Amino acid sequence: MKLPLRAAMKVAIYDLDKTLVRKATFTPFLAFAARRLAPWRLLFLPVWIGLMIGYRAKFYDRTTLKTMGMKLMLGRQELSQLEKVGHAFAARHISTAGWIPEVSALVEDDRRQGARLVIATAAFEFYARAFARMLDIDTVIATRWDGRQIPGGNCYGEEKRRRVLEALGDTGPDTTLRFVSDSFADAPMLNEAQEAIFITSSARKANRAASRGWAVIAPQG
Repeated sequence: MKLPLRAAMKVAIYDLDKTLVRKATFTPFLAFAARRLAPWRLLFLPVWIGLMIGYRAKFYDRTTLKTMGMKLMLGRQELSQLEKVGHAFAARHISTAGWIPEVSALVEDDRRQGARLVIATAAFEFYARAFARMLDIDTVIATRWDGRQIPGGNCYGEEKRRRVLEALGDTGPDTTLRFVSDSFADAPMLNEAQEAIFITSSARKANRAASRGWAVIAPQG
């Protein structure tokens, strides 16, 4: 999918978890969806926690972790069913976690300027689109799920950068990229953008981001 671009256009790209939304989404989604689709699988939550510990110990990568999580907590589900549950999850997650107001204000500022708005996230596309619809953002670049595996791998780090640049195509010298994220894993895309904005309330992370030349926003509350 190529993004339609105009001369001298601004493209504003936002991460989702802990950037637009205050809290991470994947583990809450697994619990929410399991409760709706296969309540007995909630017994596997301790196993899922163990799998996350294994990831942090570098026994496997994030693509493997997320694939195992989907199979463990949800089993085989139709994509249409996951999209339906994802819509309900997004509404619930925003009601409990909320948006980050400072980032929401950036989105509205970009919208007023006529920027092309994009969400680029490692979250699964089938629920990331539900969050995007709440913000009236049409373009979502996210991790895909085909019912058994993650085609192309997790939309994370260098892979996210590759997919974003592929979607943008030949932007031309007059196109300005703004990229907003809370994660150093997004350094490839932050370094690519003319306007890189890092979201953190940690003074240590803020200093590290500033040393890379990125603007920093500290969410309040």
